Amino acid sequence: MKKYRITVNGKTFDVDVEEVGAQKSGHSPVSAPVAAAPAPASVPAPRAEAAQTPAPSPVAPRPAVPAGGATTMKSPLPGKVLKVMATPGSSWKKGDTLLVIEAMKMENEILAPRDCTIEDVAVEANQTVKTGDLLLKLA
Repeated sequence: MKKYRITVNGKTFDVDVEEVGAQKSGHSPVSAPVAAAPAPASVPAPRAEAAQTPAPSPVAPRPAVPAGGATTMKSPLPGKVLKVMATPGSSWKKGDTLLVIEAMKMENEILAPRDCTIEDVAVEANQTVKTGDLLLKLA
């Protein structure tokens, strides 16, 4: 009998493996595959609500609403601002492209999360931004 410690998905199992069919010629026997130990009953099943909720798009940032009522849009990814279409005072419809950020040689459009008016533009073309940097304030 040989003892082994196996880790599966962060859970550690101690298993005993029995050597069968040992050959007399001195060569190591060929062992059959060993079935993995069953997972412990304490592993929770995936929640159904997590499967129903879609993940937010990386290029459609969720706006933050501070106490004043204005919405701030922050950069969802690091990159270089290529184009800024939004200007203070301009009105936009939900889904309109407000600006474009280049990341890893791909152009990512930043879209208006709702019908809005631009209160302030915090970036300009050719500016480098990090994830979380302020892009725009919407009214």
